[in-house]
Amino acid sequence: MFFLVAGRQRLAVMGNLRALFPGWGYWRAWVGAWRVFHHFAAVYVDAMRVETGTGGVDWAIEGLEHFDELAAKSEGCLVLTAHMGNYDMAAPLFSGMFGRTVYAVRAPEREPEMQRIKEAELRRKEASHPNFRTLYNEGGEMLGVELARLLREGMVVAVQGDRVVFEVSGMEVEVEPGLMMNLPRGPLMLARLTDAPVYPLFILRDGWRRYRVKVMPKLELPPRKRGVDPGAEPWAKALHGVIRERWVEWSVFEPVFTRRKGGES
Repeated sequence: MFFLVAGRQRLAVMGNLRALFPGWGYWRAWVGAWRVFHHFAAVYVDAMRVETGTGGVDWAIEGLEHFDELAAKSEGCLVLTAHMGNYDMAAPLFSGMFGRTVYAVRAPEREPEMQRIKEAELRRKEASHPNFRTLYNEGGEMLGVELARLLREGMVVAVQGDRVVFEVSGMEVEVEPGLMMNLPRGPLMLARLTDAPVYPLFILRDGWRRYRVKVMPKLELPPRKRGVDPGAEPWAKALHGVIRERWVEWSVFEPVFTRRKGGES
């Protein structure tokens, strides 16, 4: 019922899938969007079971050498992640493995009542996981200043870098010929400002109550050029590769991908 009622979100997911896979017709994209909604529901149920203590999940780490490298660094590190799995469930668990505080940035809920409920839930998690903290992206420039300070103090900052919402400034990046991806500009600016190492990290659902943290090698950002910054390309291409392979797990319900006329898969 929710899938049928949420027409704008359903069309956005279908549009993203048809841009990713230009050979897909309308009905194949419709079924694909239903699978995305269904998977999002399954992840939400898993998170609620963990939150209420009625069930646990098993975790594995892919890219353990990169995870250990990230944990061992003394300087601040920027973790770029995506709306896959549930980082509210994963971040408190893995923050204790870093030996320093992890600050997770999230957008506020659209409804004030839901925001109060979610914030109370996160504060309970922070109380039981001292190395986990949450910051809200509520617009303005103060959050960027605060994140830069935390990185300079040697903290880990985790930001979801795949969704442009509210007043977030976006930018288009070409990830393959003709395929454009709209990404938030802020994480790149933060990385440039602080020179912090940037690690892509994804939370994947392998099956019933089975999850995997995929940690990729540190991104090598190319030098800036006059009038253009190609630094977004490494993150965009890493993100695109994971989404293309695990598209059913990508829970973004806004338009992100567009394909220019003549672009091929």
